[in-house]
Amino acid sequence: MGGMSGMDVEDERFLTRLAERLPGDAEVLARLAVMRVRLGGLDGAKACAERAVELAPGLAEAHAALGLVQGRLRRFSEARLSLEHAVRINPRLGMAWLHLGEVLSTFPDQLQAAAEALRRAGGLMPRDHRPLNALAGVLMGGKRYDDAVQAYRAAAAMATDPNLADMLNNMGVALERLERRDEAVPMMRAASLIRPDSPAIHDNLGNALLGTAQAEEAETCHRRALALGAKGGETWSNLGNSLHRQGRLDEADAAYRRAIEINPEEPKFHTNLALNLLLAGRMEEGWREYEWRWRGHPNLPPYLVDRVWTGEPLPADLPGGGTLLLQAEQGYGDTLQFIRYVPQLKARGVNRVILACQPELIRLMETAPGLDAVVGEAGPMPPFDKAVTLLSLPGLLGGLAAPAAFPYLSVPQGVRMPLPAAPAGTLKVGLAWAGRPTHGDDWNRSIPARMLAPILDVPGVTFYSLQRGAVAPRLGRPPADRLVEAADLCADFCDTAAMLMGLDLIISVDTAVVHLAGALGKPVWLLLPSVPDFRWRLEGEASDWYPAFRLFRRKGQSGWEAPIARLAEALRARVDRPASA
Repeated sequence: MGGMSGMDVEDERFLTRLAERLPGDAEVLARLAVMRVRLGGLDGAKACAERAVELAPGLAEAHAALGLVQGRLRRFSEARLSLEHAVRINPRLGMAWLHLGEVLSTFPDQLQAAAEALRRAGGLMPRDHRPLNALAGVLMGGKRYDDAVQAYRAAAAMATDPNLADMLNNMGVALERLERRDEAVPMMRAASLIRPDSPAIHDNLGNALLGTAQAEEAETCHRRALALGAKGGETWSNLGNSLHRQGRLDEADAAYRRAIEINPEEPKFHTNLALNLLLAGRMEEGWREYEWRWRGHPNLPPYLVDRVWTGEPLPADLPGGGTLLLQAEQGYGDTLQFIRYVPQLKARGVNRVILACQPELIRLMETAPGLDAVVGEAGPMPPFDKAVTLLSLPGLLGGLAAPAAFPYLSVPQGVRMPLPAAPAGTLKVGLAWAGRPTHGDDWNRSIPARMLAPILDVPGVTFYSLQRGAVAPRLGRPPADRLVEAADLCADFCDTAAMLMGLDLIISVDTAVVHLAGALGKPVWLLLPSVPDFRWRLEGEASDWYPAFRLFRRKGQSGWEAPIARLAEALRARVDRPASA
C-alpha cells in the first residue's frame, strides 16, 4: 500500500460509481480492478477483472487486469497465461508487458524472457521508470549486477516519485555485490535519509559500511534497524558480524544466538557463530557449529551426504577397499593447512586415503604423509567407501593437530625453481601484500603496496615478489627496482614451494602462500588485522598451527603503520644477526 494516496482513493470511488451506472462496460471494470489492486483490495479487484474478461474476451486491458490480480495473489501460472493472452491481443499494451515481466521473473528458468518483456514495456512506456526498475530487479536475480546498476540509474533519472529510497537502496545492494562498496555506501545513506523509518535500508547500509571497515557505524545501523522493528534473524546476524569485526566476541556470540533462536535452521547464522567461537578459542563447540556450512549448499556432491564419514574405522574388506575420500574445500590455504590431519586417519583404522583437491595443488599434495592418491576435485573419482571434507577433520579428530614433525609437505624430487640472482650476502625475503580479492574479508587483510615502504627500505635485503595476479589496480605494486618478480615464474604450488625453499624469510598478509611456507617449515612473519581469521586468534605473537611463525598485529581501529614499523625494525635486527630467526 506504499503507493496509495488520497487521489487513488478518490479515483477508486469515482470508478466504482461509474461501474454501477455502466455495469456492462468492460473497460471501466478493468480500470477499477487495477485501482483496487493499488489500494490492496484484491478480492474486489478479482471480481471486477473476471467480469471484464467475461464481458469482453477480446479486450487486452481486461486480461491484463486479471493477470495483475492473479500475480498479486501469487497465482503466477494463471497470471502468466492471462498476460500472455493480453499481449497477443494488443502487443503495444505496455502495462501488460510490464506485469508479464514481473510474473515471469518469479520462474527461475524464465529470467531472460522476463528481461525481454520488461524491455518491451520500457520501449512502450518511455517516460515511466517502473519497467526499468523491474528490469534491474530481474538482472539482480541473474547476478548481472553491472547491468542492474545501469538500469537502476536510468530508472532513478526518470522517476517522478519523490520517494526514491527503494530504488537507491537496491542500487546500493547491486554495487555492494560488485564489491564497489565505496559507491554503495553513499547510495544507501541517501536512501536512509529519504526513508529514515525503513529497517531494511538501515540493515543494508550497515552491511555496506562493514564492507568498508566501518564496523562501529555498521553496528549503529543494525541496532537502528532492530529498533525500527526488523523481523527475522538476518539483522541480528548482521549485528553479530559488526560486533565480531570489532573483536567484541561475547556480544557477537549473543547476537548470533539470538538469530538462531529466531530461525534455528538457517545455516549462515550457525556458520557465523562457529567462526566467532573458533576465534574465541572455544574449539569443540566451534567445530560442531561449523558443520552447518554444508546445510543446503547448492553444489555439495551427493556423496558428502549419502556416504559421509563420521570417524569410524574403514577396514580393507569394504567394497572400496576401506577408502576415505577427502574433499578439499574453500581456498588453497585451507587445503595446505588441514592436510596435516591425514596421518591421524590411518591411526583411526582407515585403510586408504584419497585427496580430491584443486589442480594447482596436486603435484605438491602427493608429498603429504598418509595419502595414497591425489586426484583433481572436478574429475572422476576412484572407488571409495566414505567421504569427508578437509575442514570437518578437526571436529572429528579432536581439534588442532600437531603434525609428528615439520615440515609435513616437501618439494618432490627433481623439481627446481631457482630464485633470480641476488647480491651476495643479502637476506632473501619473499613478500606478498594482497590476498584473494574474492575473499569476503579481503578489504580487512590486504595492504596497499605504498604502505610497504618502511619494510622495503631495510638495507641488506633482496625482496622477491610472491604476489600473483593483477593486484596493481586494486592495491598497487612497489616500484620495480625495489623487489624482484618471482611468483609469476611458477606454474603451480609445487613450483612455488621449490622457490620458497631458496628464501630465508617470508613476509606476507594472510593468504595461501603463508600456509605453504608453514607446511614447508619456513619462517614466516605474518601481518594481521586486529580481528583476523579464526586460525590466528586475537592475541599473541606465536601461532598454534605453525611453530616458525611470528605474528605482527594491528591494534584496535589503528592502521597498518604500527605493525609495519615493528616488522621493519625486527627485519633490521634480523639482517644484523643473520643466525637468528
